[in-house]
Amino acid sequence: MKRFVYPVCFIALMTVTLAACDFFDPGTVTDPNSPSTDAVRSGASQSELQNLVTGLEARHRTAPPNVTELYGSFGREVYATFASDPRFVTNWLGQNDVTPDAEFFADGSAFDTPYAAIRQGNFLIEAVSNTNAVDEQERNGYIGFAQTIQAYQYLIALNGQWRGPDRSPPGSIRIDVVDPLNPGPFLSYDDALAEIRGLLDEANTQLGNAGSEFAFTLSGGFAGFDTPATMQELNRAIAARAAIYADDWTGALDALDASFLSLEPGEASMNEGAYHVFGAPPDQFNPLFYPRNANTNQILMVHPSMIDDALPGDLRVENKFFERDEPITNGDLPGVELFYQDNRYETNESPIPFMRNEELILVYAEAQTQTGNFSEAIDAIDIIRETWELDTYDGASSETALIDEILFQRRYSLWAEGGHRWIDARRYDRLDEIPTELDGGQVFEKLARPLSER
Repeated sequence: MKRFVYPVCFIALMTVTLAACDFFDPGTVTDPNSPSTDAVRSGASQSELQNLVTGLEARHRTAPPNVTELYGSFGREVYATFASDPRFVTNWLGQNDVTPDAEFFADGSAFDTPYAAIRQGNFLIEAVSNTNAVDEQERNGYIGFAQTIQAYQYLIALNGQWRGPDRSPPGSIRIDVVDPLNPGPFLSYDDALAEIRGLLDEANTQLGNAGSEFAFTLSGGFAGFDTPATMQELNRAIAARAAIYADDWTGALDALDASFLSLEPGEASMNEGAYHVFGAPPDQFNPLFYPRNANTNQILMVHPSMIDDALPGDLRVENKFFERDEPITNGDLPGVELFYQDNRYETNESPIPFMRNEELILVYAEAQTQTGNFSEAIDAIDIIRETWELDTYDGASSETALIDEILFQRRYSLWAEGGHRWIDARRYDRLDEIPTELDGGQVFEKLARPLSER
């Protein structure tokens, strides 16, 4: 059964024990089973550095399932029918003019949980910068990996924020959090995004100076990205995502050129990428896995519009959506019967993707469209359509028509992978296209920050 008490201060596997629930500084604590943070700030051994890398991976996987539920609800990709607390429906769908409550633990986790991973990355960078256990080339590998993960996590927090029509709203997120007692200012959305992109570029440079192998080991979720050169490809994939958020279409194409983008059709090609891995205790189970036809009132369900709007024969519908024998109902969704649940995960140890080639193909199509290369964009769209057994694109060769098609394909290709539909609708000023008829709610432009961060 799904756990709904998300620990703000996640204790990373096999790493130093960190406590005190602060967004930027997990703090120190004495634990006879783990070394103190001071013990590895200077003179850390390679095994201690490995523990910190493992801890960073563990923290890296914590926020994405939470934001999939939260942002996915905002974008009506899913309904979080979690009877454990009515706010999963009332707050997230904005019923009765209710707005998201940043003090509700499941909202705050989309803001504070990424910063726990960012802090872990800062701690790893500090430790590897103050030890003689590695040489300069190896040190670059640690730092490049840490900064790449940090940039990804900053994007998660930033996606909860947005710029207004005049592009000059109040600050969105902090980027400078190295000193938790003296954090930097809140930056505007655009300035924060520019800093994140700069961090990705810095990480890419570090990885380019890291030799042919890492001095540490990554989990199987990074299979294919476990050397400095291949980690650069993952870094550039994240950079391409950030570039389209900045409307930098040429920058997106440049990043894709150096990424792991493959313009080959087929499910194997679509699913090539990096994943969060899970396992049995003492590890953590996949928090998005639900047994098919489970008799439960604690389950993430497919929004009916995903079924209603699907094209006939789209193999993604069969692959991703399981039709239950009995529907799920929720008292805060009166008269709504939900028949489809997530079908992507075979077991509670299945991995969750965080960057896949299918997304890169669609980023490529979008950037080509926005730079006027309509033929290249259509070819990329048809790679997606061919893979999922749809006819080739036969719409207009215009920017408006192609963006309509790309956003539609992103709805199904990237369903429940971090809230892409909400983010995309916001990028293209289409929040009014997200359906609210079934729930009587509203669609939010951004997530409120916790009271301590306003």
